[in-house]
Amino acid sequence: MATAPSPRILELLALAEESPDLAVLRPYLTDADAAVRAAAVGAVTETVPAGAGPALAASLSDPEPAVRAAAAGSLRELLEVLPGDPQLGAVPRAALPVADPVVRAAALEALRVRRLGDALLYAEFLADPDPEIRTHGVRALVSVDAVPALARAAADPAREVRVAVTKGLAAVHAPAPAPLDPLPADTDPLARAAALAATDCPEDYAHGRRRPHGPRPAGPRGRGGGPARTWTRTPPYPHWRRP
Repeated sequence: MATAPSPRILELLALAEESPDLAVLRPYLTDADAAVRAAAVGAVTETVPAGAGPALAASLSDPEPAVRAAAAGSLRELLEVLPGDPQLGAVPRAALPVADPVVRAAALEALRVRRLGDALLYAEFLADPDPEIRTHGVRALVSVDAVPALARAAADPAREVRVAVTKGLAAVHAPAPAPLDPLPADTDPLARAAALAATDCPEDYAHGRRRPHGPRPAGPRGRGGGPARTWTRTPPYPHWRRP
């Protein structure tokens, strides 16, 4: 038999129809019932009153996992449209040490999208035990063009992190060829494919077989038996480009 909704939740839903100020919703965000707090997060997300960003960020530290997850999802949804607020940077920073990886990921995302973090802060998360958090750290480092820190992450044991590093090193404003050199020889085929795509490097180079200038001999790697292509430069890539 289904349980009837809490009277507080019904009350909250009725209030949300009137687009209330945050002061009206705040008591529900701190209600003793976790279900009410989660519903309040949804109401703030739906109505987006002034101060919504810091309020949602504060809910990242809620003791209930379901409320934290709701706050993390809402914060990500609204990051691009929330108005500037100094607290929107301070509160996520306070949530970064939280044990819940969902919270750490959302806090990092908030700082990256709002451009409120720096390379020193983001680099700390390259040592996080959760690969998803390390991946978020890589994306954050790309946003501030932190090539040295990205280069250190190229040997991460997790494939998804190495793929993110590869794409990031190719996407920064001042790409550095040296950190990319070992990536096309990655032992994981998906990571190796990402590296080859990011560097526009032929597969032979990934195996240490540099070819001289001039036409590339036709072989099983040719497409449809068509004419061989000419490579215009030798490594270091990413300067290799097909004519």
